[in-house]
Amino acid sequence: MIILFDVDGVLVHSRAYHLGLQKTVEFFARRLGLVEAHTLTQPEIDLFEANSVTVEWESSAIAVAGLLFERLKLEDSPAVLPTDFWKLCAALAAQPRAIPRPDFSALARWAGEHTPPGTRPSLAMLDLFVGNSDGIGGAKHVSLLPPPSLQQLLGHCYDISISPTMQVFQNYVVGHEIYQSSYSVKPHFESPALLETEDHPYLAPEMRTRLLAEREAERAWFTLYTARPSLPPREVINGAPLSGYTPEAEMALQLNKFEAGEVPIIAVGRLEWAARRVGKTSGDWVKPSPVQSLAAIAAARTGHEVEALEAAHIVAHTARLPEIYAACAGEHVHVFEDSASSLRAVTRAVEILNAHGLNLTLTRHGIAPVGSPKQEVLATIADYLHPDVNQGLAQIL
Repeated sequence: MIILFDVDGVLVHSRAYHLGLQKTVEFFARRLGLVEAHTLTQPEIDLFEANSVTVEWESSAIAVAGLLFERLKLEDSPAVLPTDFWKLCAALAAQPRAIPRPDFSALARWAGEHTPPGTRPSLAMLDLFVGNSDGIGGAKHVSLLPPPSLQQLLGHCYDISISPTMQVFQNYVVGHEIYQSSYSVKPHFESPALLETEDHPYLAPEMRTRLLAEREAERAWFTLYTARPSLPPREVINGAPLSGYTPEAEMALQLNKFEAGEVPIIAVGRLEWAARRVGKTSGDWVKPSPVQSLAAIAAARTGHEVEALEAAHIVAHTARLPEIYAACAGEHVHVFEDSASSLRAVTRAVEILNAHGLNLTLTRHGIAPVGSPKQEVLATIADYLHPDVNQGLAQIL
């Protein structure tokens, strides 16, 4: 069998990312000159994720847009505002104001309702804000906002050189030292790495031992399948400095007591490295795109990350089935996820491979604690719901 593991909410209690999200929104509330530093509550974060806004670079940008629109409601005259987002923040901060707390829950639902399958929520919301602003303060207030500043906020959430929220979020979660060494830019502030101080593992030690034993016996193969940043593929790392890559997926494995290189990883750093070679970006390939799922299936079964990434691009965009997928034929694919959109991505990947005659079987395991709003959404696509990954694994190992 082939097993794909999401990380946050599945293998790791992702307090670091949620806290980083809250701190990022709070940071921009202050930078916008708001008297009260509004930010997301945990139930609101859960609601964003239940609506398939699972990447904090995007949910933070959408939440900050909500703050910005509430602030613009207080502008009485159509003053000319800066086109650069950071300068816009400075201009608004020069006139501190109090605003009502934005309805972040409504924003989360909007994102879920208006994001087509396979589309990034931040881009869907950008189109929605520009094309139909009635639900966020009315066209009068949105018209005050120069399109380049909104594009900077919502249109480039995966580009550290442009995205304000990605910059601040990464500063918090990896800490200022890794931020500076990885991105070769000055951090916005000094801070410890939340990934080192806040997270803890979900995978039980005995379950890790069983997974490794099943792989040794050639009965199960597994990989990380995550939207976390990562280093490039392990086959190409040569000890040289890697600008723009942060080892966040690797930190999740370390937290769960796996040795370095012991588990294949298909994460954002791997996707970015491979996508650049064909004129794409990681944002084009990351879930809910099926490309990441296609790569994860091949990498899990073979352990070859580079070949899996190259093959995924080929099978997703041509009529050809690369040879690496022969090893996957007839396998039972299990995916453990806390995101409905990511389960749909794996479903699409298996459909693509089965169209080539691989005869794969798929079981989709939704992971969400009892009472979580994710359960209702996961139930629309998951074959099984589990309160944690260990209970799910106990059914298949």
